[in-house]
Amino acid sequence: MYLFIEPHETLLFRSGRPFNAGEVNFAESLFPPTPETLQGSLRELIARHWDPRKSLPELLRDPALTALIGNQTGYGRLRIRLIALARRQKAPNGAQRFELLYPMPAHLLRAPLQPDPSPKRLLRLKPASPAGVWTNLPQGQQPLYPEGQEQAQPLGKGSKLQGWLTAEGLEAALRSNAEMSETMIISNSEIYEEEPRTGIARQERTRTTEEGMLYTIYTVRLRPSYGFLVDLRLAQTADPLSDQLLPDEQTASLLRLPAPPTHFAHTLGGESRPVTVWLIDPQATPVRAAAPQTPDHLSGQRLLLYLATPAIFRKGWQPERWPADLGAPIAAAISGYQWIGGWQMNPSHHGGQSKTARRCVPAGSIYFFDKKTDRDLYQLTDIGKEIGYGMILKGAW
Repeated sequence: MYLFIEPHETLLFRSGRPFNAGEVNFAESLFPPTPETLQGSLRELIARHWDPRKSLPELLRDPALTALIGNQTGYGRLRIRLIALARRQKAPNGAQRFELLYPMPAHLLRAPLQPDPSPKRLLRLKPASPAGVWTNLPQGQQPLYPEGQEQAQPLGKGSKLQGWLTAEGLEAALRSNAEMSETMIISNSEIYEEEPRTGIARQERTRTTEEGMLYTIYTVRLRPSYGFLVDLRLAQTADPLSDQLLPDEQTASLLRLPAPPTHFAHTLGGESRPVTVWLIDPQATPVRAAAPQTPDHLSGQRLLLYLATPAIFRKGWQPERWPADLGAPIAAAISGYQWIGGWQMNPSHHGGQSKTARRCVPAGSIYFFDKKTDRDLYQLTDIGKEIGYGMILKGAW
């Protein structure tokens, strides 16, 4: 069941950095929002439409509802199978469609500058063991080099890429023999702009300003036609490891949602900014997502895995157990780590408590394996599988 979240105002997705009055006077917004943020907003949306006569605290005590979407201690039968930035487009026949946009793969680099003005070629990092090179990597693991340039000088900081790839661009990036150029990249500025908001704290009793309490918040304003697309489903059972999902029509019926296409007024992020949530009929409004690599694409080539959403691993950059038929990767391209926490709301009052902040492997990370597999792989995470962490796509190198 596809839902498209379309913002109408600036958005604020707070990071875990402290923002206490009089101590820190600057706050920036994360982008895109984390799975924690989106699942919380959508669960609230479902709860408020479950029975409009009840308050949110009453709804979250309803066992019929919490069995489906969970409560503060679990997610019930709720499953999120896709979280992505998306843009609305017009198809050649005039109908609307949605195209998903993907975080930049960490194994893509800009080639050295060329004298001609043509679009710059992109290079892929690949595992290699060139002669005469020794490292302190664990046995069986290899360093990464730009393809065909194992003995060349480092490319430098200017080789790092920023931005997003379309579904077509990502499909090319995950194939070892597809040519790529910077024309496939969508820059951040095409998708959103940052808007600084400056304010000052006021005393509750007198409503007068407080000395030294000036602050600035950087919010995000999406360009028209951009938003967030989520595939929300229900599992047949509450088992978090269950992959058996109900059809969209049955999911909407159990959640008491009308049949698509329809829309709801809702809020998202800090300060509860207004959004419209569209329930999409994929038959009338197609969704263009990156197609997973088929066995034909992987024939004679080795496997790589691309993280489309952040993953939470108990062993840092790797999960507790790799799939048995793959074993451990021989290399990984990871740009760093991403702190993700959240806020656990107490519906009985305006308070709550912070969730555990975790070091996550960011979206766009790449894992290289010395094997191939025909098995379907769509998710790789130790925690948060129910709400969309660790969504992956297969590629080849």
